[in-house]
Amino acid sequence: MITARGAGVLGICLLLPACAWLLGTATLAAPAVGGLLTLGAAALLVRAAAANGGPARLDRATVTRGETVTLTADRPAVPAWIPLACELLPGQETPAGHGPTRSAGDGDGDGDGDGDGDGDGETLVLRLATDHHGVLVLGPSVLRVTDPLALFRRESRAGGARTLRVLPRTLPVPGAGAGRTRSAQMTGRTLARRDGSEFHALREYRPGDDVRRIHWPSSARTATLLVRRDTAVEEPTRYVWLDTRAACYPDRPAFEEAVDTAASLAVDAARRGLALRLWTSDGAVLTASPGPSGAARSLEFLTEVGPAGAFPGQDRPELAPGADDATASARSRGPYRIAARGLLTVVTGESAAGHPLPTPTAGGCAVVALHLGSAAPRAEPSGDGPIVGSAPVRHRHARDAEQALLLWAAVAGPPRRRA
Repeated sequence: MITARGAGVLGICLLLPACAWLLGTATLAAPAVGGLLTLGAAALLVRAAAANGGPARLDRATVTRGETVTLTADRPAVPAWIPLACELLPGQETPAGHGPTRSAGDGDGDGDGDGDGDGDGETLVLRLATDHHGVLVLGPSVLRVTDPLALFRRESRAGGARTLRVLPRTLPVPGAGAGRTRSAQMTGRTLARRDGSEFHALREYRPGDDVRRIHWPSSARTATLLVRRDTAVEEPTRYVWLDTRAACYPDRPAFEEAVDTAASLAVDAARRGLALRLWTSDGAVLTASPGPSGAARSLEFLTEVGPAGAFPGQDRPELAPGADDATASARSRGPYRIAARGLLTVVTGESAAGHPLPTPTAGGCAVVALHLGSAAPRAEPSGDGPIVGSAPVRHRHARDAEQALLLWAAVAGPPRRRA
């Protein structure tokens, strides 16, 4: 494609022969011929260089929101004395919120454009910001080559589209948190945990007991035959409900902070040995077990959760993957009945007033509602508020996930003993 400068040179080259014919002199024809030859050489050079570029590569396929992803591609194989300007672009189909933070066409591989990097001089670097979580399809990337005089520019595809998984950001949850692990009621002396997730209690031997259950060390110390009784550990569950309706949030960053809050609570539950039950307002449900596998499953689940509908002041709605306007509208009506016991954490936005929020089906269930997107953190008195039928309901308003987790820990932490 000819640039504006190239079009100007071409116009002058066509105008000079006409002027030479009118003036009756051939002097002006020589610059015109030289200009046309220069244009032709630039066009051929750019065309050949663009066809020799290498495919773009992602440095990793999975990142955490907020981290930077690097796209690299090999420079076109041209002689080093030809100062071609090469640039790697993310492509028009790259989702919004994941634009380039720095593009390098200097060929040194460090992306600073000063030519003094540590690269091998044959690599183009493009860094992309990840402001939104989700499963993203980047590209196809574009290699743009411009001749030294900026007369012609040619773009070619640098490989096909690439899939990138941007996981929600997780933050540490302060305090012990609610739903901490408790052992079942048992009698007798409790021994240390030895066999996985079981506790042991001792009692005197009774006729008919399995002799393999006899605890010989304790029997020798007490001079009484004792048998071991295994007691299962009660596994509490953390209940989280995530609001995915875009209308309940002031903007997209507030929604991302809400997803980060839910992800932090989910990973914290897995780390503390708690089961997880997570709902979203669009009807998706996750049941995750404790441990690293449960944390990984929670992150994968929340990665595919997207906003349904349009954010306030946004003309074009951002829908969850595979959802249309009718589906999003049908899933956001409510009411939401949640089978939770103990403590239910509702993660929603600052604009959730007037929208239906979940109601626990079991009595005696406390609810903590975290409203993301507030200008300043604050707490409301306990009461029904927008969540009808549950008491007490504690409303906490936070600007971001870090503040929301601090407020949640203050409410859900273990009760303090009176002096």
